[in-house]
Amino acid sequence: MEPNRNDLWAAERLALIKPNWNPNLTRGRASLNARLHARSPHWHWFTVPAAATALCILVLAIPASRTFAEDLWYRFVLDRVNVVQLDLSNNPLHTHVTTNGLERSVQNLEEAQAQAGFLPHLPSSAILPGSPAVTVTGPILVEQTIRVSDMESALARAGVFGVQVPDEWNGVQLHTEIGPIVTARYPGNVVIRQELPMQMLVPSGFPIKRFATIFFESMGVPGWKADVMARQYAAHPAWLLDIPPTALVTLRELEFSGNPAFLMEEYEPSGTLKRATVIRCTGERIYSVSSLNAALSTRIAGALP
Repeated sequence: MEPNRNDLWAAERLALIKPNWNPNLTRGRASLNARLHARSPHWHWFTVPAAATALCILVLAIPASRTFAEDLWYRFVLDRVNVVQLDLSNNPLHTHVTTNGLERSVQNLEEAQAQAGFLPHLPSSAILPGSPAVTVTGPILVEQTIRVSDMESALARAGVFGVQVPDEWNGVQLHTEIGPIVTARYPGNVVIRQELPMQMLVPSGFPIKRFATIFFESMGVPGWKADVMARQYAAHPAWLLDIPPTALVTLRELEFSGNPAFLMEEYEPSGTLKRATVIRCTGERIYSVSSLNAALSTRIAGALP
């Protein structure tokens, strides 16, 4: 969808309600992770929303209270996943995460559909026998605020000098909506998560490619590589799944019916496979299928529509 021109009057009105407090990201992330990840492996569905939302890497839909000003925003649909070998947990953006209810149990798929707004897809019993326990989480809203001084400090820590962060970026907010997410847990430690593509909003006219370049540089990516990554991101914004370089994780690219996917295998320090997760995007769904066996996760992911 083509964005409309800035409405200066509306922009001034929004400026009046801009929050003047800074959320405690460390405490907020710890609290959110403790509640959302209690029964889940480290590398899974929620790692990026809290850690990498930065590039909207994210990014979220705007709260309903501001929908009157949608003409001031670019709206993107994040229907693909891109894996980056970075640790984005210490990104320089001020992040505020809220959710309309944490994980809650439902009795069946019809109830899950009523709460999530879409009909969940599950494999047939021939592929995956057993009855799953089904839960619904979210939606999760992420609001990130740019602070020029923080980005400059991050660039300095990364050893990047001579890159100017525009003063007009100070206070700019980025928004992302994730979920609702439907999770089905099967016997044998098999977990299927799914959601509709994420929604990302940035201010109309905001230079995504330039911002992405500076952001990646602030995370220690060399200038030439940051430029390449930023061009790719600006051309087709994606959910960035960040994997720290020191993580004991291997990645393999897959494809199902012409749609890209990733197989992510996480290992114990001893070399034992801890969990194998397939992340698959279809344009209508983002799936995450994890189990203790790579072949099983791949087979289940391939059976989903």
